[in-house]
Amino acid sequence: MKNVLNKLKESINKDLILKFDTDLLEQMKFVPINIKDNFIYIAINPFANKEDITSLVKNGYADIRFIQLSEDEIEDLLEYVNTIHPSKDEEKSVTTDIIDEENNIKIVPSPPKAAEDFEQPKKKIGEILIEEGLITEEQLIQALAEGRRMDTPLGSTLHKLGFITLKQLRETLQQQQGYETVNADQLKIQDKVVNILPEDFIKANKVIPISTDGRNLVVGMVKPNDKKVLKDIVYLTGQSPRAMLITHFEFQNFINLVYSHSKKETKEIIQQIEDEVLEIDGEETLWEQVERELQDSTGSVAKFVNKIITDAIENKVSDIHIEPRLENYVVRYRKDGLLKQVIDIPSRVEQSVLTRFKVLSRMNIAEHRRPQDGTFSIKYKGSSYDFRINTLPVSGKEKVVIRILAPAVSLNAADRSIKLIGATEEDIEKITKMITCPNGIILTSGPTGSGKTTTLYSVLKTLNNEEVNITTIEDPVEIKLEGINQSQVNVKAGITFASCMRSILRQDPDIILVGEIRDYETLEVAISAALTGHLVLSTVHTNSASATVTRLIEMGAKDYLVSSTLSGVIAQRLVRRLCDDCKEEYYPSYEEAKKILLDENEIQKFMKTKIYRKKGCSNCDFKGYQGRLGVYEIMQISKEIKKLIAVGAHDIEIEEAAVACGMKTLNQACLGHILKGFTTIDEFVRVLGIASE
Repeated sequence: MKNVLNKLKESINKDLILKFDTDLLEQMKFVPINIKDNFIYIAINPFANKEDITSLVKNGYADIRFIQLSEDEIEDLLEYVNTIHPSKDEEKSVTTDIIDEENNIKIVPSPPKAAEDFEQPKKKIGEILIEEGLITEEQLIQALAEGRRMDTPLGSTLHKLGFITLKQLRETLQQQQGYETVNADQLKIQDKVVNILPEDFIKANKVIPISTDGRNLVVGMVKPNDKKVLKDIVYLTGQSPRAMLITHFEFQNFINLVYSHSKKETKEIIQQIEDEVLEIDGEETLWEQVERELQDSTGSVAKFVNKIITDAIENKVSDIHIEPRLENYVVRYRKDGLLKQVIDIPSRVEQSVLTRFKVLSRMNIAEHRRPQDGTFSIKYKGSSYDFRINTLPVSGKEKVVIRILAPAVSLNAADRSIKLIGATEEDIEKITKMITCPNGIILTSGPTGSGKTTTLYSVLKTLNNEEVNITTIEDPVEIKLEGINQSQVNVKAGITFASCMRSILRQDPDIILVGEIRDYETLEVAISAALTGHLVLSTVHTNSASATVTRLIEMGAKDYLVSSTLSGVIAQRLVRRLCDDCKEEYYPSYEEAKKILLDENEIQKFMKTKIYRKKGCSNCDFKGYQGRLGVYEIMQISKEIKKLIAVGAHDIEIEEAAVACGMKTLNQACLGHILKGFTTIDEFVRVLGIASE
């Protein structure tokens, strides 16, 4: 075996080795040997994690070939690699006196200059975080692999993966480097300050001008001890710079916010379209317009439409609104439940843009007086996205709304636990108890985009095993799960919820998921399935759990059938989550407390409780919120509630009975999030309205 080891040493590609950090090779116990015929050969020990190594290494190679060695042989190979791998410390000390504060590499600067200029860091950032119990060894290895793949420093990678907060990252870097860190308020920079330094210089040297008094310039730097950059700042501005530490993550957010390439590109395309419109002599006929749209798929209008769509995908938008105003059209994106205007479309090009969308979705471009529906798909960054589009005549013009249907994602079927962001342990326990019933109907209710399907699939994942047959009918299939038979609605082919449900019942199912119950025909089949021993999961659009019962009866179902088949209802909403890095503590006023509470004693008690409000920082794009979490109202159908349903009781009576049995209302659940510091009073009012009797 010694001969094999010697041959491997002789085969090692030194250029390939230089691409990897020796510390990383030591931690993950692997050695890249060489590249041949587009295969990369990797030596590993028996306990190495192949998945982590693959995610780290596989970048542009067709495949990876692993060569398994013993632990001693890998150690021998790693020792040999250390002899041929130039020290990162030597490289840094020879070329410059820079410390990358987010790198996981120990740097020994060249004496004596470095000793005078800065204090040598004693520990790597990963070591500090592990010692303080903020991350685990496994999380560090995962972040190292992800950081290498994305070319991002370790600290920022740990934050992006959600292992540490931005505040923890800042504190750790300050402890490691000894520099004062830039805070959220300092990043709210005025244009006149930003323009002190050229854009190219800021991007190339990762430096941000923070404030100036005319003589002294405060700058945030990713590498705050880079003397060359500090000298260049003196030369460019004539001011004395004071360096502060800024994380790579905050720097990238700043660049995206201030120097948005997307905005510049959009403006250029709009200008190009306007110029082309001016060049057209006379008015185009309808046929000429169609011909131009169909033939010139790489033209300016096509680019502009593609830009609207791809920007929406990048920003994780749920809907695109293209709406007429008095003088022009505007484009608005709906993100996290709120609309935001992003583009003004000049009046001269509005018709070209609308026509392009109609051509894409195979609509009648000559029809402006009637609403139209259509669909189209595009591939973007390796994923396929489907779009539902609707046009509506408004004020002599047309409004277009496009729903973005995210690409189907796969869930890990091995993970059998119910995971709902925002749900308490008590909520999970109630849902788990609800789904133990072998038959009946379990419904999730709420408005469009409130996470109903995600909740159902989390439940379905728990029920999924080889002993049961689970079949679904959806519109469209948004989440793929191993071991489940998933069908998709196709109205043109005659596949509707109701018709497909009848076929599914002949497929010997145990559990059936119906995307939505929207008519009596589908409801009737669902009730029949529940009565004959099947468990049916579905969604319905109602405002509360108790109102779901009223809705089912209003659709045409008999009250006694609803009473005997309904097992439980989960009503839910999504509220925006406060940014952990910038939220601020305060005591609510009487006026604020009155918005979410009715009892005077509870109001007085609430006013003495510290809660949080939004502030805004670079991490949350100065919005004060980051992400969303669920608010859940879980109604288990007890005997008392079944009796009330059977006698046609009002939904208020049903809700009172459910609360008496231990149900938390949406208001109570959201209040819990406020007290825990997850969301705000403003979000409570926006999503649920002001509390009333």
